Amino acid sequence: MNLHENKKLFTDAVLAASEHLDIRPVYIEKDYWITRSLKLMVQNSNVEKAIFKGGTSLSKAHKIGNRFSEDIDIAISDADTLTGNQLKMLIKKIAKEMTSGLEEVVVPGVTSKGSRYYKAMYSYPNVLGKAIKETVNIGQLLVEINSFANPYPYVSKSINCFIAQFFRQTGNEALIEEYGLQSFTLNVLDKRQTLTEKLVSLIRFSLSDNYIYDVAAKIRHFYDLHYLLQDTECDKYLQSEQFKTDFNTLLAHDRETFDKPEGWNTMEIGQSPLLSDFPALWSNLKETYLKELPAIAFSEIPEEDVIAKSFINITELIKSL
Repeated sequence: MNLHENKKLFTDAVLAASEHLDIRPVYIEKDYWITRSLKLMVQNSNVEKAIFKGGTSLSKAHKIGNRFSEDIDIAISDADTLTGNQLKMLIKKIAKEMTSGLEEVVVPGVTSKGSRYYKAMYSYPNVLGKAIKETVNIGQLLVEINSFANPYPYVSKSINCFIAQFFRQTGNEALIEEYGLQSFTLNVLDKRQTLTEKLVSLIRFSLSDNYIYDVAAKIRHFYDLHYLLQDTECDKYLQSEQFKTDFNTLLAHDRETFDKPEGWNTMEIGQSPLLSDFPALWSNLKETYLKELPAIAFSEIPEEDVIAKSFINITELIKSL
């Protein structure tokens, strides 16, 4: 992908795609750089071990929901089959290839590079200029690669960028070929596993001492879960015995992996205010939802009461486990 090397054409394409797709220019531009990093990643010889996951994967690969995340979230599969040094070198190599041509921005409290975990902010050449009050960090990508997750099952998905979609819809396929904007496939965490991960994550954070603040920091999960519930396969999955098995398996994995909040290993999930009194908790969260989600969604967001109703439906299923 090298459209950005022709700055004028790239700028014109961003603005034209924005108008055609009815998506704000900042999202068109950031989507291009996210897609470029993922395309660079799939050129790695160990790409089968790199699993794209998280909120961005839902909208970009599974076409569920319409929002961006601040990061590109990658999990390493079969990490336990590698030595510590092999794992460290693999993570380092993937990170280097994904961010080729970008400049790292060291952010205290964010940047973290260990043998099993990598998190760093990178800047891309922003052609639109800085905007005011943008939740999506313009000109920046957060790359996160970890080997602690349990990225199974995963599926192969084809993705491309908004600009490529615009070119195809307007009969400009030649530009797709000329600038390397063709679709490509990569491994993506299964949407059902993503659903289960988000539920377990919310429950864990809801059991902290400062649970309102901690759950508010994960407000995007509620948006994602609402859209996952609208998906026919996910809705069927939630009613299945497989969901019960997967939920309990992931819960046990999280209890083994994380030691916070204190007592997480032995706490009963029924203690979670998400399950014991969600309406009261949501009354403290809905303003965060109404403030944060419009800034990162590229279509109109559901009303807060619709989001709450969806989550209550899910909690009723969890209570019956």
